[in-house]
Amino acid sequence: MKKRIISILLAAALITGLSGCSSLFKKEYLSVSEYADDSGSDNNNVVSRITDYDELKNAFVLMINEHKSEGRLRFTDYAGSLQSDLALACDEVKAENALASFAVDYLSYDLSRIATYYEAVVYITYKRTQSEIDSLQYISGESGLPSVVEPVLEKMDSYISFRITSGTITAEGISQAVNKAYEINPASCVVPPVVTVQLHPESGLQHIVELEIEYGWKLSELQKMKTTLKERIQDYIGSASGDSETETAKSFYNQLANKCTYDPDGAIRSGRTELNGTLGSTAYGALVESLADSRGLASAFSALCYKADIECYVVSGTLDGTSHFWNIVRLGDSYYHVDVSAYDALGAEGSFMQSDSNMQGHYQWDTSAYPACGEQTNDATPTP
Repeated sequence: MKKRIISILLAAALITGLSGCSSLFKKEYLSVSEYADDSGSDNNNVVSRITDYDELKNAFVLMINEHKSEGRLRFTDYAGSLQSDLALACDEVKAENALASFAVDYLSYDLSRIATYYEAVVYITYKRTQSEIDSLQYISGESGLPSVVEPVLEKMDSYISFRITSGTITAEGISQAVNKAYEINPASCVVPPVVTVQLHPESGLQHIVELEIEYGWKLSELQKMKTTLKERIQDYIGSASGDSETETAKSFYNQLANKCTYDPDGAIRSGRTELNGTLGSTAYGALVESLADSRGLASAFSALCYKADIECYVVSGTLDGTSHFWNIVRLGDSYYHVDVSAYDALGAEGSFMQSDSNMQGHYQWDTSAYPACGEQTNDATPTP
């Protein structure tokens, strides 16, 4: 009986001693518990068995897609140098994956050997919240850019981000798409937008795009100007005569030629300091202030055509070697050149409904960027 009591006391002492052992025993116990169920019941951890580099990168991407801040990866029979592959995967995923490039600030890991396998604890620091990621719009291909860009300019927002699938898209191409959207509808944001584009990543098929847009004016000022500009556009529309597109475009040309003074220096000589360097090159300068350079007149003609549902483009080129703007407009089944600013120099017969062949020589432009313009098929010369 005495021996039995001694044995019980010794067992109790042994149990008490083990409970105060080093953290090594506790760590081993927790590791076994963690991997008892590989389904990953802990939402903050991703448990995987990784055997090669592709699986390693995919595990990183999975964690980022689920916005995990920490994940555990188990490596069994791994083919490769685990230490160097982990470092390389951190760099490549951030450089190649759209969401990682956009949302991840920092990737790091701790690698340790546990019994017969290795385990890496991966830590991910984000620079974007889950709500920011969830709010990303998605468009398929560059043809979808106008559907994203046009509402931004109309509301005069300063930032937008979206996902896009395209293997050929570039930051320059996106910037050009924004400028094209403005030129088609210059009344959208009154002044030409200054665009900064960040592409995540720069190459590949999947991208997340960030657009920052500056207008150079306070939003409250732009909103007042936009209201005034739209009212003036409506005045021009109400004064337009004719039932056909050609007659409507002719009326817009006549009104602009009569009501707006052309100043090739962008209204700098006018003494109106509020026009200098900005509004003289806009539809606002032409339609509201009645003073504009070639870009301002071309923008005004485009704004009027947009309101009248007439297809119209602002052309950027040169006239006798000097930077110059004019329009290409679709009337009926054909496209024609229209240069309102050239009325004083060339008259209506030399600046309205002109073909490519009529324009070439003095005018130069990127013919691949705009529709080809044919010969005039009817007598539609305006008479201001």
